[in-house]
Amino acid sequence: MAYSNTTGNTKINVDQLISYAFRDAGKTAEEMTPEYVNAGKQALFYNLQNLSNLGVNLWLLENKLVGALEAQQYLTLPATTIDVREANWVYIINSEASEYLPVSNPDSPAAFAQNLDIVSTSTVGNNWFGLSYQNGQSVYYVGFNGHATGGGTQTYNFAYETSEDGITWTTVAQLPETTLADREWAYFPISITPVHVFYRLRETVAPTFSVRQIVFSTSQQVIPLARLNRDDYWNLPNKQFPSARALQYWYDRQIEPKMYLWPVPNNNFQMFQLLIEKQMQDVGSLTNELYLPDRWINSVQASLSHRLSMQIPGVDGAKIAYLEGQADKLFMQANNEERDKSPIYFAPVISYYTR
Repeated sequence: MAYSNTTGNTKINVDQLISYAFRDAGKTAEEMTPEYVNAGKQALFYNLQNLSNLGVNLWLLENKLVGALEAQQYLTLPATTIDVREANWVYIINSEASEYLPVSNPDSPAAFAQNLDIVSTSTVGNNWFGLSYQNGQSVYYVGFNGHATGGGTQTYNFAYETSEDGITWTTVAQLPETTLADREWAYFPISITPVHVFYRLRETVAPTFSVRQIVFSTSQQVIPLARLNRDDYWNLPNKQFPSARALQYWYDRQIEPKMYLWPVPNNNFQMFQLLIEKQMQDVGSLTNELYLPDRWINSVQASLSHRLSMQIPGVDGAKIAYLEGQADKLFMQANNEERDKSPIYFAPVISYYTR
């Protein structure tokens, strides 16, 4: 018997999902008018977005690093953030280097001076900033603080590179295109870099660039932040109390969500590691696939078949009820398996005092 010898190569696009839903409702392809196709896309979008109300979608969790400024009371998160599942304060160390590169650029030392009041600009001939450590050092995080004028923004396309001699460079990572306002931080996790002597950020698109600061950081501690509810946060007597590290946060679930910190940072070099849950991607065009694991396709298909059957004229009520039952059953199967299968450890604490 011949097998395909392939796994995960079957792709289901939006058009196939909608066509299947019509067949589930007992309709033929000839009855699929453009109006009903658009209704199917809209129904699919509603169903996907509602998945965030029914549990945690593990494939939509993202590890995000966010930098804060001195006296910054809250972090503004992407509008697509559903929730902050975990939050840590990261104790970052920006070690002093033995040399700042390129040596021909007088702005090189200022790019690593841990002073956001200074702006450093690269040159056309050497469109990068870097440093060297006398005995070499590992790097865990890469960050840079943007410079923009007139209330505008600046876009960066950096390659993170290492070297042993300062002559031959190896590109470790091409950082995603990043647009920053003035004095705004961008941090990126790096797969722990083995010990190297030379490090640099090289702009790959613009002929020159300006930054207020670059950091190649290591870390000794990652400390969880305690989550506050709204009442506890608003009852704090001094919400602007400064500290070398934040202890707690309140997540304000607005259209543009914010994460309020307490205490607030007392310096410009604090970093937070967040595990955020994002909303589902848009449906897109009929030829697009959906950004979800294959294990969820059957459930999403059944839910679409049921919702679309309620909008198409002439579908029997018994058929609609049957499709609803199938949708509920398949969602339960998919949702029950949406777990990381790690062991659960219960540690009851029984004492005279609680807090």
